[in-house]
Amino acid sequence: MYDIYEHRHSLAVWGAGRAYSRQGPGHTIAMAKHLIEKSGLGAINTADHLPPSEKMSDFIHERIQAVIDVSQGVYYTKRTKGEPDAREALVCTYGRAQKLVNMYLKIKIVCAGYHDHPHVKNLHPPLDAVLLEAFNSSIEIDHKSDLKVFRSKLAIAKALGKAWTKFDRSTYDAYIAAIRIFQGGQPLWAVERLWSPEREALPA
Repeated sequence: MYDIYEHRHSLAVWGAGRAYSRQGPGHTIAMAKHLIEKSGLGAINTADHLPPSEKMSDFIHERIQAVIDVSQGVYYTKRTKGEPDAREALVCTYGRAQKLVNMYLKIKIVCAGYHDHPHVKNLHPPLDAVLLEAFNSSIEIDHKSDLKVFRSKLAIAKALGKAWTKFDRSTYDAYIAAIRIFQGGQPLWAVERLWSPEREALPA
């Protein structure tokens, strides 16, 4: 029977698929659905399926790696006008996989009424150009946080990489570390108060 979990799953697949696919050959919404379901990410229906907050980062990394593992050996058909179709191997970077995982969980869990659940506090925000660019001018740092320490952490992250589609795990971890400082006692997901959908045209 079609239930609310499947309903939310369909929406989350669509939203995450749209978000992660920027400038990514072969990364369609259909491919996103395949990666989400085959990696086990789609089985997460409620906040009770998440680990305690202190274990969240390890859990997220496991989900990201599971998506990457599923992407191995997957091919897509590249179609170029005036040229024969070509069979190409799918390339799913750590940065692209984090966007898929974190956006899926944002839609299916955080935005489904579980935002105050204790397991949800440390869910990672989806990292993209709009959010990262917002840190350059934001003055909304948590009042308990040290702005100097945040700027130092952010500088370290930027030195490792700026294009989210090309992030490796070290670069991703560095940005999450900076966001932890920025948020202070606030939930990590709530850093998206800086994210503006109308600025989506920024380059990846």
